[in-house]
Amino acid sequence: MVVCAHNEQEYIDDCLKSILSQTLKPRSIIVILDRCTDKTEEIVRSILPQSALIVRKDAQAWRNSISENLEIGRSKATGQALAVVDSDMIIPVNFLEQLLPQLKEYSSVSARARTDPSQGFLNKLVSSWERTYRLAPSGGQPRGGARVISMSDLNEIGGFHDVIAWDTDLDIRFRRSGHRVRLDPFLTVLHRRRMTLRRSASYQIQMGRARRELGVSFSRTLLHSMFRIRPFVVYGYIRGKGALRTKNP
Repeated sequence: MVVCAHNEQEYIDDCLKSILSQTLKPRSIIVILDRCTDKTEEIVRSILPQSALIVRKDAQAWRNSISENLEIGRSKATGQALAVVDSDMIIPVNFLEQLLPQLKEYSSVSARARTDPSQGFLNKLVSSWERTYRLAPSGGQPRGGARVISMSDLNEIGGFHDVIAWDTDLDIRFRRSGHRVRLDPFLTVLHRRRMTLRRSASYQIQMGRARRELGVSFSRTLLHSMFRIRPFVVYGYIRGKGALRTKNP
């Protein structure tokens, strides 16, 4: 299981405790500490057993740091499956028990992420808005860092690439290689990060840049922005003009 963290002292405690509480214990836990300057490393070392692998990354080599962190985690991982959990998420106790068996049919299986409404008024709004995913044409697509991945299939497609939206890129490459991916609608993880207007706008801009990088058309992006009420996605898409996808070193 891989957890990537950059200054996550506010959330990493609950994330790791939810991992340690799994009914099916992970074979190993790998934490990538990405240039942390707060108490994240101290908290991680106080919670995890000595058998856990803690990797400190002091410099960024790839354009997209989270993709680089995941590739570092893949290079250190052993076993037949790789579980990825974002450091600001809490996973249910049956996360591994429910998702891992599905790798017999799928290359990657994701849980559904729900914004924690207890983290403020904006979180409550976002949590309510997320219900509209049921109406969105692509609402059933896997998203984000709460998934298990077949290691053999991941190695087959060349691991993680240096892109903004590593999750979407991964699913696209799996499908192109003839593999299947799935979102498990019956398993929900809690995304605890406190939302702000600035963070929301920044996320939308990144999403727009990612859509351009992945080759999504402007018309589809515009419709997505209008339907999902995400005006900054179009701005990010336009800003991403001319950006070239960086290949893995």
